Parts: sequence; structure tokens; C-alpha cells
Amino acid sequence: MPALVRQCSLDRRPWPRRALSAATRPLTRYLSEQAAHPHGLAGPLIGRLWVKETAKTNDAAVDLLAPRPGEDILEIGFGPGRTLGLLANLGTRVTGVDVSEEMVSLARRRNSELIRRGAATLHRGDGVRLPVDDNSQDAVLSVHNLYFWTEPEATIAEIARVLRPGGRLLLVFRGREYPLPGRLDPAVYHDVTTDQCVAWLASAGFDAHCQHPDGIPAEVSYVLATSSPTGKDDRGANSER
Repeated sequence: MPALVRQCSLDRRPWPRRALSAATRPLTRYLSEQAAHPHGLAGPLIGRLWVKETAKTNDAAVDLLAPRPGEDILEIGFGPGRTLGLLANLGTRVTGVDVSEEMVSLARRRNSELIRRGAATLHRGDGVRLPVDDNSQDAVLSVHNLYFWTEPEATIAEIARVLRPGGRLLLVFRGREYPLPGRLDPAVYHDVTTDQCVAWLASAGFDAHCQHPDGIPAEVSYVLATSSPTGKDDRGANSER
């Protein structure tokens, strides 16, 4: 019996806090799952709430990516499509990929005129296989989406495939160096350290470094990477397929 007691991990928080934690856990899981994959009647509402919460982060990402008129840009995890619209209105041709059918529908309504003009094209997908040609994109952007990638290294390899030589990739996420807020479920948010992200990118032939825009909380990492200007990765393997 003593051995069993020693193996138990006791929650020593006051009982009101333990009770509150237990009561809110299902809601935390539900909201986190909606952030990862908005669905059902609540999906569009959750998407709109996240737009308001992350607008400043996304605006800083667009500034850092520095899109130029005429460029082809891919956004992975576009949500309701606000940032897609910002990019397209800067004179770029934007392709978006999102796993949520509800977000694809919402973004299509929001950007209907841009889609009609051919400035934006939206797809439903998970990023493991991107619906664009080899060497077809000048830049790729993904904000607060890395946590939900089922195969992050495979997705990064796909990004390397679709980028033109010297193309830019910007990944924005909350690094594991900082505690996850209690309202987010770690079973849904697969946290990644900034160093781990940079290592994945280096393995795929990118030259990556961290940036920190003014006015953005320290826990939000902006990892800006550039593909090889010759179309070959750092290991000398031809990245063109």
C-alpha cells in the first residue's frame, strides 16, 4: 500500500479550483477543437471571434512577409479569409487552403469579388498535399495553424515543393517556451518550440530565422524562412520535382 500511495499524483489545489477546472474542461476541449477545425453551427461564430483576437498578429505577418504586386501567395489555414483579402488587395494572386468546410464557405462569401476577378482561389485541404503546382508560389503564410498540422515535416516538405527558388515562408505560432493559456487544450494544441520549427525548416533546405514585430506579445514567434535561390536545398538534393 505505501508504494501505491507514493505513485499517486495528488492535486493539491483548493477544492473550488479543482471543481472549476473539472467543470470547464469539456468546454476548453470543445473550443480548442473548434479553433483547430471550425464545424457545425458554432464554426462560423468561433471563426469570427478568432479573427478579432488575431487581427493584429495577422496584420504584422502581412507586413513582415512584404508581398509585392503580381506575386503568387499561398495561405495555409485562412479561417474566415480576412488575411486572404488583405493579401489580394495588395495586388497579389492568393491561393488558400483550409481544413474546415465552414471556413471555406465563409471566406468565399467574404472574398466573392476577389474570387470573381481571379485574385483569390480557395481549397479545402489539410496541407499534407497542397493543391498547387511545383515552383508556383513566391510566398507561403500560415498564422496560428502549425499546432494543428498532423504531419508538420511533410507539410513543410510540401511547402518547399511549391515555392519558387528564393521563395519566402512565414510561420507564426505561440512557442512552447511559454505556457499554454488555460483556455486552450494541450491535447488539441500540439505545441512546438521555436527551435524545433527552425530545425524542421533547415532539414527541408530553408534558411530560417526568428523575427519579432513591434507591439506583438513575446510568446508569439514569427519564423521567416527562405528557400534556396538555386532550387536546391542545403544538402545538395534537387528540390524541383
